[in-house]
Amino acid sequence: MKKNFKLILLFISILFLANIVSCGDEEDPASAVSYSLTVKVDPAVGGRVSQTSTTFISGTTAILTATANTNYTFSTWTGSSNSTSNPLELIMNEDKSLIAIFELMDSDQDGITDDLDECPDTADGSTVDDKGCEDEVAEVVATVWTGDVINFSKSDGADPALAANQDRITNQVWITRDNEEGGQIYNRVLENASDKETSPLGTAWSEGSIDDYASLTYTSFRTATGKPKDAVGKTYVVHLTQDNIYLSVKLISWSGGKAGGFSYERSTE
Repeated sequence: MKKNFKLILLFISILFLANIVSCGDEEDPASAVSYSLTVKVDPAVGGRVSQTSTTFISGTTAILTATANTNYTFSTWTGSSNSTSNPLELIMNEDKSLIAIFELMDSDQDGITDDLDECPDTADGSTVDDKGCEDEVAEVVATVWTGDVINFSKSDGADPALAANQDRITNQVWITRDNEEGGQIYNRVLENASDKETSPLGTAWSEGSIDDYASLTYTSFRTATGKPKDAVGKTYVVHLTQDNIYLSVKLISWSGGKAGGFSYERSTE
């Protein structure tokens, strides 16, 4: 009897120790390895993903579903996995990053979504209206003045504010010259005074013949003429940019010493 009791105690002790060892082998959830999953959407307005950025215990399967917004369609996943599967299953055995790519539903790439596009086959680079159809672009036709030649002159000291001392070529261009500023003409419609770099505003100049107006390179008055006194006797083509008119101008005289006088002859309509 005493011998049997000892055997029973030994058996119970073995079971107790085995239970302790077994419990010690179980992994503490708090100490389990975790990996991060970063999820992004491109473009941000394209759609959404069911799984947001978070962490997973190693070995966990993450399931991501991409849902497109109106006028967009899901295209692909990029990043840690390049796949078009949707939903997408990921085994989290390392840190992973995914981007859900959505595409605008615009078959002809004209900026008008397919649901609104009444002309779905417009050519690349076309300018379209709000229905996706090509805009009719009016042809811009330049006017070239090759009519009678007239003379304009402003005397030394004459008041540039008076109409008689302005060459009012069009409603947009009135050419004159100040008496105190020296060597610059300007456009009285757009300027109250001259600027050496840009005056006369609304005009562009190139030395040459009116017959070659389309092939000339145009710059500012001062760039084209250099020193205006040295341009006397030379012929220039002037582009009135707002009116899109080309005319011929030949500088006849240019007063020095801030006198303000000058003269030229020019073509008319």
